[in-house]
Amino acid sequence: MQLTLDFTCIIPLGLILLLIFHPSAPAILPSDNGVTCEHFDETNCTKLGDCTFTMQHCKIDSEKPPGCYVLWTKNEATGEERIKMKGCFSHTSECNKTECVTNSEPRKNIYFCCCRGSMCNTDQKWEPTTTEATTQVPKERTPEDTDLVPIIICSFTLAILITITGVFLFWYRRHKQENFNEIPTNEAEISNASPLLSNRPIQLLELKASGRFGDVWQAKLHNHDVAVKIFRMQEKESWNTELEIYKLPRMRHPNILEFLGHEKHTENIQHEFWLISAYQHNGSLCDYLKSHTITYKQLCRIAESMSCGLAHLHEEIPATKAEGLKPSIAHRDFKSKNVLLKNNLTACIADFGLAMIFEPGKPCGDTHGQVGTRRYMAPEVLEGAINFNRDAFLRIDVYACGLVLWEMVSRCDSTGPVCDYLLPFEAELGQRPTLDEVQENVVMKKLRPQILNTWRSHPGISIICDTMEECWDHDAEARLSSSCVMERFSQLQKYPVAPLLIQNNTNICVDLRESINS
Repeated sequence: MQLTLDFTCIIPLGLILLLIFHPSAPAILPSDNGVTCEHFDETNCTKLGDCTFTMQHCKIDSEKPPGCYVLWTKNEATGEERIKMKGCFSHTSECNKTECVTNSEPRKNIYFCCCRGSMCNTDQKWEPTTTEATTQVPKERTPEDTDLVPIIICSFTLAILITITGVFLFWYRRHKQENFNEIPTNEAEISNASPLLSNRPIQLLELKASGRFGDVWQAKLHNHDVAVKIFRMQEKESWNTELEIYKLPRMRHPNILEFLGHEKHTENIQHEFWLISAYQHNGSLCDYLKSHTITYKQLCRIAESMSCGLAHLHEEIPATKAEGLKPSIAHRDFKSKNVLLKNNLTACIADFGLAMIFEPGKPCGDTHGQVGTRRYMAPEVLEGAINFNRDAFLRIDVYACGLVLWEMVSRCDSTGPVCDYLLPFEAELGQRPTLDEVQENVVMKKLRPQILNTWRSHPGISIICDTMEECWDHDAEARLSSSCVMERFSQLQKYPVAPLLIQNNTNICVDLRESINS
């Protein structure tokens, strides 16, 4: 008997394959215009002792309805759960449940769930998925079953396809989770990407820092240490900004953090955006100064390399036949936490999530001027009196640079006994000053960190004190440029015992700047 296959076989096959590769869209819940979530941040608990759970009112966005989320860990031995973070969560359509429940496998013992509805994240739960095998009891074949032969053949073929597809999906998901994907070929314009990344697995080892933009992990790329900065979904804009900065021509510089690559990750319902860079074992300048004092020679080395990196960031380099134009860039969150130290104690600048690019002939555009870390904000930022042009934003970076220089000098052991590390204005305003307190003291009282008399006894450090004062001048136009700061430290390295010569050389730089401004 000749068998013919009709469309009754093809239709279910196509339908099942569609369901495999394109899971059905979740039910869309109506947006709640008054969503309130329970809020908690373990960082505030460990650092400030503020371990209370509060309520957070979520931002209303018609395109991205708000929801709530919980991030927690679980002790495998005792079963004790520990909350890491709670709060508002936006956008993802997968957060369609009224309870914060997840069945996704944890990564690095970190669980995540999200939900829709006010205070739906009060409790959280992990429910592992279970599967039950079903067995069909075949019935005895009858003569009438001859008409079922096409269906049996079709079902057999379908079962084989489903098995093959299931094996492929299992391999693909496992492979995606354990390996770092190669940078997509359609983004080959990233000229700064290192060939180190090509087809090599990356392994997250240890969480080193958590900030408002994401988490920084120490990782291994085969035998190489790398840093992986993981941005959350709500901080995608900052990831895009940093990536845009690194993609600019001539951003490879010894005093700018080396960029290796980027990646977009979707693990279950969690969307992550990765930036991969060189790993600096000494950490940030802030953390290093907390646990180390530095010599005068080390102070000069760090300060010169830091100012060199800032000057390169600020500089506009014209295009050549070989390379395109490198525009001027303002960091806008310059501080000791965003200056990293290499093994030889030279500095490199990192964290460009708030940076601003100044294309020649183009206006600054609509931007919020009052951004950054409040204790490092210049007076004009605090009082909302910024001139929205390139030079104004570059002078804001220089003001913060002056405060970072003060941090380094305060931990230099060349002028006598060294006190415990303090952040700028910590002695005057405490660890967590309010914006009003910083405004009152920096703008109204023109307060600056104290310069000790013992610092002036050292001729080289006395010049550094003059430099920091010229950097944090209340009049923005009177401040040194970053290139002048770099030149001053360059001269200080060359002529460590000739302060007058250094002063005269840097005066030329100041006079040149004043003539340009006039």
